[in-house]
Formats: sequence, C-alpha cells, structure tokens
Amino acid sequence: MSPRRLRFLGPRSAALSSLLVLAVTAACGTAVPAVKTGTGVTDKTIRLGVLSDLSGPFGPLGEAVVQGNQLYIDKLNAAGGVCGRKIELDVQDTGFDTDKAVKLYFKQEPSVLGLLQVVGSDITSRITPDMLQQQVMAAPTSWSSSLLGNPYMVVVGATYDLDVINSLDYLVRQGKLQKGDTIGHIYLEDPEYGGNALQGSQFVADKLGLTLKALEVPPTKKDFTAEVAQLKAAGAKAVAISTYPQQTATIVGTAAQMGLTVPFLVSNPGFDPAVLASPAGPAIQQLVFVSSSVSPFGAKLPAAEELATAYKAKFPNGKPSMAVDYGYVVGIGYGAILKRACDEGDLTRAGVQKAFHELTGVDTGGLTAPLLFSSSNYPSSRQSFVLRPNPNTPGGLDIVDPLKESDLVRQRIG
Repeated sequence: MSPRRLRFLGPRSAALSSLLVLAVTAACGTAVPAVKTGTGVTDKTIRLGVLSDLSGPFGPLGEAVVQGNQLYIDKLNAAGGVCGRKIELDVQDTGFDTDKAVKLYFKQEPSVLGLLQVVGSDITSRITPDMLQQQVMAAPTSWSSSLLGNPYMVVVGATYDLDVINSLDYLVRQGKLQKGDTIGHIYLEDPEYGGNALQGSQFVADKLGLTLKALEVPPTKKDFTAEVAQLKAAGAKAVAISTYPQQTATIVGTAAQMGLTVPFLVSNPGFDPAVLASPAGPAIQQLVFVSSSVSPFGAKLPAAEELATAYKAKFPNGKPSMAVDYGYVVGIGYGAILKRACDEGDLTRAGVQKAFHELTGVDTGGLTAPLLFSSSNYPSSRQSFVLRPNPNTPGGLDIVDPLKESDLVRQRIG
C-alpha cells in the first residue's frame, strides 16, 4: 500500500484528536460547541477548498463565482460562522489545466473539510475517485446530469438538459415553435456540458415532433460560417447554443450577417456580459435568450438587490455577472449543510455528508428555486429563468420569464 493510501485512516485519527482537544477546552471554560471534528476543522475555523479557473478560458466566470462564494462566507462569518467557527477559503487557480488542478487538489485535500468550488468537468472527473475514498464533499461549477448519483457532489441548480428543455418550452408557449419545425443545436464536443445540453434539445424534439439539426464543434473553433449556413439551409426556427461565451458571440454575429435571425437559446456558461460590448452585441440583444436556474445579477428581487449592494461595496472595480449570484447560492447551500451538521454534533466529513442528504429544501430567497439535496439522484432544482441580454442592466441580463418547471421536464425526470 502506498503512503498516499495510508491516509484513508486520517479523518478518524483527526476526529479522535479533536474530541480530546474539545474536552480540554471545555474543562477550561472555553465556549466551543462539543462536536466531532476531523480534517479541515479546528476549534476556531472550518477550512474549505476552492479549485477555480482564474486565468484560463473560464477566468471571468471563475473569478465571479469566487467573489460570490466570498460574499456569502463574509455574511456567514459576520453572523458568528458555524458552530462558533469562522469559515476560511483556500482559493487555488487551476488555469483550467487538468494536470495542474489534480496536483493542487492532492496538495489541498489533507487540510480542507470539503471543496466549495471545482471548475471543469474533466478536472472533476479526475479527482472524483479520491474524493469518494477520502469522503470529500464538493460543489462543482457544473450542471451536468452525469454528476447525479454521486453522494458527495453538491450540484446547485437544474442540469444543462433541463435548462434547455425549459427554455425551448418557453418558445413553444410563445408560439415561436410548433410541431414539424426544425431546431438547431451547436454544442461543444464535451459530454459533460455540450453533450448533456444536447440531450435536452433531443428530448424536446422527440416529444414535440421537431426535427433536430445537431452540430458538434471543438473548443478551439472560431469560424462558424459553415454551421450557420447549414442551419439556415435546414430552415431552423430556433437554435440552441452550448459553447464558450466568445464562440456564442461569434455564432450569433455570423447568423445575423447571414440573415438567420431566429431565437438563439444560450446555456448559462455560454454567456458573458462582456460579449455585449463586442461587434456582435446588437445581434445578441436582438436574438439571444439565456436559460439559467440562477437569477441574474441585476434581477429586481430583494435577495439579488441585497447581493448587488454587497458586491459593489466589496468589489468596487468588479465586473457584475450572473456567476456572482451562483457563487453566492452555492455558499448558501453549503452553509446550510454545515449548519445542519453542527446541529447534529458532527463536523467530520462523514457527518457533513450525512447532513447533506438530510436537507429537503434550502431557501435562497428566490435566487433559485428551493434547493432539494435529500437525493443525489435528482437535480437540486428543476426550474429555470429565461433571460434576455441588456447592456444597461448590471450583469447584462433581464428576466423575461420567471422560474418555471415545464411539463416536459417532469416527463424527463419521471
């Protein structure tokens, strides 16, 4: 057995040591809640890891999610933290490089209770075997349905396929799609993101009698003239896009130039408010809808407005985006799990995981639908907003349709 695997007994030994510390501090009169603790937890702190992309292709998204995480942790700490302990974040930049991320994970894992953020489906896949063995609970910045069924994955929001289904249902309700129509879907050759989103459009096409024209593209692709020409020739009445933000802008801009002026439904990772300042900005305003189970930054909702005020105070030079709200919501969810574990007197990794699956609903103040964590086999939310780009709104998005779960989503979930 390698030295690395011998650490499997570490959490148990750490928990016993912590109990002895608690007994001594209690005898000395220190007001520390008598809970079991283990890796990443002391009598003063709870340490959580963050493996984000701050310098790679999802850098703006990763930075915004970290900012949202921090805003909630600040609020939680100001209220006394959890079990009398302040939450600390260990933030590491992976640059969206899987090998680098794996090295950072193995360096970080022995000192944290869990992971508040992991950006990248391939990164998540590579570290999952060790996470399972070491009982590390993580909140991936991903909405892939392939993550469901993993008892240590805190998937916050609706999965990619459900978001696509809800947004296509919106077009049906608006009379923009009907049986016999053709829809397109341009998606990344990534089974966790593009492939999962495609499952949503395929499901809708099968159920409603639509023809689907699906076009897979590599992450390095920059010219979409051929793809747009194919969709125009096929008579597409709407197009779903599940790509990187800059690719989204190029696709929509190209479509406008070529006369394909139909609704474009963009998966939430495919939109960055910065694209509104690009040459494609006017076309994006006119043609794009964004699907998301998390409210946009500029939403006229009390919880969103409170968050926006806190963001401007802490990050006066920050770039508002929906990713801030997502990071904050993840903080709410993870915080609720920690609070329940505290109430049950067990802040070990096993105790936190148990608390995770005892939560039947977490109120996010309307930033999402109430989050249901009690079963890892189902998404924590099934409802989505439909949003429209607006350069005059902080974060670049307005709500045009509030949170809804379509009948088609209910059919897919069963």
